Amino acid sequence: MADNFREYREKLLSTDYPPWRNLLSCLALAVLSTGAVLAWWYAYFTLPETACHKGTLYVSVLWLVVQWVVIGYLYWFRDIPAFARAAIKLLILTANIWFGLFIFALKPCGV
Repeated sequence: MADNFREYREKLLSTDYPPWRNLLSCLALAVLSTGAVLAWWYAYFTLPETACHKGTLYVSVLWLVVQWVVIGYLYWFRDIPAFARAAIKLLILTANIWFGLFIFALKPCGV
């Protein structure tokens, strides 16, 4: 039992992460988070009913920059334990789901 716990603890605290996996996971996160924001920008600039949501457009720029900074941190620093790396990735993915739900739940202007 103690050996299983020790192995599990070592696995969670491991900072051994292959460079190719780090690159692919960070690239996938960057594409997904950028895609969520670009979907909003596309809707904002192509639909006249979204003109009153200019503040949300500015917030989405800040949202994207912060996500890129966190993804860059995940890419450049190798001393992040496995559990923290996985938690950060899950938080980014979950936050983008909530961002999409918020953005596309906005009412059109004039309604």
